[in-house]
Amino acid sequence: MSLRIISGDYSGRKLMTPAGETTRPYTERVRQKVFDRLGDEIEGSRVADIFSGVGTMGLEGLSRGASSCVFFEADPDVHEALSKNVEKIAGDHTTLCWKTNVHRTSFVPSGVDDAVPYDLVFFDPPYVQCDLLEPKKALGKGLTRLARDRATAPEAKVILRTPDRVWFSGVPGWRIDDIWHISTMRLWILKKTDSKPTESPRMSFEKSGRQFEAAMQKDEDQVTTDES
Repeated sequence: MSLRIISGDYSGRKLMTPAGETTRPYTERVRQKVFDRLGDEIEGSRVADIFSGVGTMGLEGLSRGASSCVFFEADPDVHEALSKNVEKIAGDHTTLCWKTNVHRTSFVPSGVDDAVPYDLVFFDPPYVQCDLLEPKKALGKGLTRLARDRATAPEAKVILRTPDRVWFSGVPGWRIDDIWHISTMRLWILKKTDSKPTESPRMSFEKSGRQFEAAMQKDEDQVTTDES
């Protein structure tokens, strides 16, 4: 699989990937839509890329102006590729490639004080683990630990990716602020329970889903036109 950074200071830089199908990175088109949506929120942010794979989202964030990123990846082969990508592409940033178990971690590593608390978190569990997002299961408990003030800033945002067949009902410490339905996946936008909602969640869910799908359909139509 060929992966590259699509925008920013490191635009065009290629990422090393391990053999096989051990990772499930965002496609370039979806990644572009996500970062377009985030806009200026990236600039100066402290990012966590959890279940990072080879670092696609975290490195894209650093390329677009994030100040730091902590990458969480436990698979040895994937972690090796991740470490090489980060060293090669973002060696001038504050980064850490942390080989830790997300089911049990505190999310707060030592030695990178400037990288925490996080402002933006990409949380991308393997689809086979999505049933563990329930409040009393391993990943649900992990998200609740992530809500602690030493791990995430008061206005932190978590982008949780699941397949569209999964309905995430929430966990203590976070509220569902928005949801983006893209292709065969859902991106759940989580904010801390005591932060201010951007608007009515249900209205936001429906509106953002329509906007995202309309934008992506427009892109598909443009590709078809260009190829004809």
